[in-house]
Amino acid sequence: MIRYFIPFTLLCATLAFASCGDNEDNDIDVPTEEVVPGTNHNVLVAYFSEPLPDGVDASTSASRVIVNGDLYGSVEYMAMVISEATGADVVRIQTATPYPGNFDDLASQADNERQNDIRPALATEIENFDDYDVIFVGYPIWWYQMPMAMYSFFDEYDFTGKTLIPFSSHGGSGWSGTVDDIAGMEPNATMVDGYSISRNSVEGSADGIREWLGRIGMSEQ
Repeated sequence: MIRYFIPFTLLCATLAFASCGDNEDNDIDVPTEEVVPGTNHNVLVAYFSEPLPDGVDASTSASRVIVNGDLYGSVEYMAMVISEATGADVVRIQTATPYPGNFDDLASQADNERQNDIRPALATEIENFDDYDVIFVGYPIWWYQMPMAMYSFFDEYDFTGKTLIPFSSHGGSGWSGTVDDIAGMEPNATMVDGYSISRNSVEGSADGIREWLGRIGMSEQ
């Protein structure tokens, strides 16, 4: 398990890929693509977050968070805050073929997927998906929409009868219509107001996330 140690500094910029962060003193475990159990087993946090180990650019660097010199995805961090506050199980959505770490290659691949509606195969399998009543779904904004891996995720899993709560990070574009996109793909889910963080609102974001969870009745603490 990789662990976060806080406080941390943020490296992020504008446009297509997103950011978020926190200043708390807690250690936060970062899961693999397998479900990591919490204490509230009818709630799941499923998130897509792709760290970028190479290169910095205005189109993508907002997806990165640097913690004590180590690089993490911003949505990954948001997911951990939500999981800790709710007791939810947590799983990372990963593609069968990992995205490239180099910025130029990643940006090119993401744009090609977007323009050609390419929905990459997923490595993540949630065998007990039907057991969850409430599912938080997190993603960054890439090229003003969800990463195409998220479309694969919604194709693969049926949210009928479930409560679906989105969260995201962005570089200034907000939700970019993604909540409506999700509602269109999962018309039989109950959508709850989500939480989106701009790169300009990263510092101290954990308190804001917890306040939001309290407002929607999802805080365990």
